[in-house]
This record gives sequence, C-alpha cells and structure tokens, in this order.
Amino acid sequence: YHLNSWQKLMHDHKILEAARNRTLAMGGIFLLAFMVIGVRLVDVMIFHGHSPETETTITRVEQLLSNRADIIDRNGEILATHLVTGSVYANPKVIINAEEAALKIHKVIPELKYETLLKRLKSERGFIWVVRHISPRLQNEINNLGIPGVYLQRDERRVYPHGNLVSHVLGYCGIDNNGLGGVEQFFDTRLRKDPATPLQLSIDMRVQHLVREELQAAIHEFSSEGGNCIVMTAEGEILAMVSLPDFDPNLPNQNSVKSTFNRNTLGIYECGSIFKVFNTAIALDSGRARISSVYDATTPIKVGSKSITDFKGKNRPLDVREVFVYSSNIGSAKMALDFGSRVQREYFQKFGLLKTPKLELPEIGAPLLPPHHWSYVTTMTLSYGYGIAVSPLMLVDAVRGVIKGYRKYSATILKRTEDVALLADGDHRIVSEKTAATIRELMRLVVQEGTAKKANVPGYEVIGKTGTAHKSQGKRGYNVDRITSFVGAFPKDNPQYIVAVFLDSPKPTKNTHGYATGGWNSAPTAGKIIARLAALMGVQPTENDAIHDNYGFIPIRHTVANSHED
Repeated sequence: YHLNSWQKLMHDHKILEAARNRTLAMGGIFLLAFMVIGVRLVDVMIFHGHSPETETTITRVEQLLSNRADIIDRNGEILATHLVTGSVYANPKVIINAEEAALKIHKVIPELKYETLLKRLKSERGFIWVVRHISPRLQNEINNLGIPGVYLQRDERRVYPHGNLVSHVLGYCGIDNNGLGGVEQFFDTRLRKDPATPLQLSIDMRVQHLVREELQAAIHEFSSEGGNCIVMTAEGEILAMVSLPDFDPNLPNQNSVKSTFNRNTLGIYECGSIFKVFNTAIALDSGRARISSVYDATTPIKVGSKSITDFKGKNRPLDVREVFVYSSNIGSAKMALDFGSRVQREYFQKFGLLKTPKLELPEIGAPLLPPHHWSYVTTMTLSYGYGIAVSPLMLVDAVRGVIKGYRKYSATILKRTEDVALLADGDHRIVSEKTAATIRELMRLVVQEGTAKKANVPGYEVIGKTGTAHKSQGKRGYNVDRITSFVGAFPKDNPQYIVAVFLDSPKPTKNTHGYATGGWNSAPTAGKIIARLAALMGVQPTENDAIHDNYGFIPIRHTVANSHED
C-alpha cells in the first residue's frame, strides 16, 4: 500500500513537472512573439515608418504652420489669416492591405475616389498626402479606423473672411500656404519671416465694399462684360481696388482665368478723351498755348484715307477751354502739333505713361507704346487717347500728378506711417502750380456743364473727364465694343481723393437714350461712388461750389448742354 502510494506520488510529480515545463515553454514562445512584434512596431514607427522622405515632407509642413502673418486693412480689420486644420498622410510601404485601407477611407470620405486612392496607396513612395484640411469630425473618424501606415498631421489653411471682396488685391495661397497671387505672392517672404506682425494695407474695407456694390450695379444696368474701379488718395494710397468679375480666394482651384484677371493693373487699354487732360496740360505748361489760344475745328483733319473728326462737332474755331470741354479731337490734334512729338514724349515720361508702374502686386502690365520715332500722325492721335494703351492704375496715377502738379509718393497698396515714406519719389514737380490749377478748373467745367455732368455731386466740387474708346483688335483695327471711363477727383481746389471707373462694353439703355459713352455710364457710376465716399470719409461740403473766374472762365452752359460724347 505504501509502495503504491509512493509510486502514485512520483507519477503526479512528473505530470506537474511536465506541465510546468510546457507552461514555461509556451510563455517563452509568447514572450518571443511579443518581442518580435515590438521590434517590428519600433521599426515601422521610428525607422521604416518615417523614412527620410517622410521626415523631410513632415518637417516642411511643420515649418509652414503658424508661419504666415495676418493681412489687415488700414483700420485693422482682418483680410487674411490662418485656420488650424488636420490633414491625413500615409506611408504606402507600411500599409498591409491597401485594398482594405482604400475602401475604409473611401467610406469615410466619399469624395476620394477608391480607384485613385488605391493606386496611390500601392505606390513605392514613403509619403503621400491622402487628404488635406479636413474637419475635426472627419479627423476623428479617420483616427478611429486604426489603419497602420495612415496618420494625422496638424495643418493650417489660409482663409479670407471677406471672400471675393478683396480678391484681386490679396491674391491667394496654394495648399501649402505659399503665395500664388496678389499681396500674398508679392510679400510671401515678409509674411513668412515675420508671422507675428500683421501686414497692413492701405485698403479701407468700407470703401472697398461701397465701390464693389456700385460697380456691380452698373455692370448689371448696362449689361457690361466687366468693370473696374480705383479709389486713391492724393498722396497715392489706394483705398479701394475692385475688378469684376472677381473670384473667391478660399477656392483657388475653382476660379476661371477671366475672373482672376486684375483689370486695374494688368488690363491695358486705349483710354480715349481722358488723355486730353495730359494734352492740354502739356500745351499750357510748355508755353505753346494759353487759355485764349484758338484752334480751328471747322473741318476734319485728313490723314491719308482717314479723317480726324469730332462727335457732334461745333464746326468753328475753338479756344483751349472749349476744345477741352467739348472734347474736340480736331482741336486737340492741332494743339499737339503745336508743341510737337519731342515735347509730348518728354511730358508723357514725366506723367509716368511710358514705363511699367511700380506697385506691391506681381500682376502689373506694361504700357503698349507707339514706335520710338513718333510721326506727326501719332502725335495727333495720342492727343485724344489713341495709339497708346495704359493700365487704369497708370492713368489714375498720371492724372493725380497733373491735378496736384507734383508727385511726392508713388502709388502704394500699403498704409503709410508718419515716419516711413514707402516708395517715396521725392517732391517731383510735374507741371506748374498754375497749370495744375487751370486743369482743375477745366475739369470742373466738364463736370458742371460737359460730358461728365452725371458725376457731379453738389457741394463737393467734383472735377473729372470722361473717355470712350473702341476696343483694339491689334492689326485688325477696332471693333464696335468700347471701354468707357471716368477719372475725377474732389474737392477741386485741394483734391483729396481720385476716383476712376471703367466699364467694358456697356450697352445703351432706355435711360441713356441710345448712347453707350462714358458720360452716360461710367460718369454716373463714379458720381454714386463719390457721394457715398465723401459722406463716409467725413468730407465737409462747401457752399463755394460754383464756376470760378480765376482765369477768365465764364459759364458756357448754353452751348455744352447738348454734348453727349467725350
């Protein structure tokens, strides 16, 4: 009995020893398995998962984050800022089942096509973007999928709170926050190097809004193909710059080329009768003419098979004042012949009409100039705005110089500070003070009694000149469509604001009595803008809003009232 018990005890001990050994062996196997998995995870997450290619891309993205300054208007309102978002990237070398991963991601974000996503997840690259800038909800859903090799990355997106309103000025950023147009591109380095300091523009959002509103209404009323407007201070700060059609910078890949074209700086146009401002200023300032000088506008000027004519001409001799107010092409051409092409070129150079302007935007167009040796025919056509094409920006800046008589500062899109004069040219005299005052008086007559009567705003002594020019077709001549314009300023004696309005191919309406000229569409649009602008900027109306006789001027209301063309 005792022997049997001993044998049974020994048998049980052997069984327990074998079980213990087996348990230790299985534990060792599991431990080894976990060690292998751990090593593999370390390899995937640290070494293989973040290859040099992956690390380089992630580092580049992180460098972009919080590294772009805000853009604000002159009153501190935010025009461009950043929004923290999340983006999804992947390492295809780590993904175990590309088909399953692509299907799961496609179900969360249906906009990502399964076939395209699958192809990318099967690539041999170490880094691919799956989707950029997704919402927190989608970030959470992607994270919950738990797909090895698919990761979330903190990201930032450039946003423009005002949408289309300042699009041509601001431009836009690409998906990696690099500037691709407008101020964003021009100041790309500045915005990156000093992200803590906002970039302040000269734009006043209140002015920008009212200008866009009135311009849109005019385009609708006159069925125009587009339009543009610039409002500039007398010292060259641009308060508003609107070009229509415009675009949404928040959707940079969904806008047409036509909508992203800045008509104010890239558009190059023959401006028609507005050039008579320059022509008259040259004649008076060079001493080749006086207000009392007379030019015979009785008959057209024959030039080969063509003729220079007047629209609703007076068919009689006209003095300088009448040439300007009646907008006589014949009188202007003869005036230009008096001072000649050499003097004309010299003054055009001083006005800034012969070189590409400087402005803090990359979209700047160069003028289309006549041949180097100007013929007498070129001199005549230039006098009334044909044969040379300039941008609205150039035209506004040139008119600013003439009516002030000097140009102390270049035009700018930045707000100037008291201690820093950005892009200062110095106090460059362009025409004499007397010439500038005379031109202002003549422009006042045009608004009071000439083609720009519809731009008049009682109490603010608006001055201006209209223009209507057929659109050039290059060597094929001109077509029937026109660019109409108005450039003016107020108040007359000390202009503070310059306003330019352009309409592309406006159509006549019942209210315009069949006319489609600048006096019937661009001028009234400018008048509405000026009325709102003057009230907004606190310009006090004056009772001294009448024709002055400083230079022997007298009212000519009875002879100008029926003039419809410029």
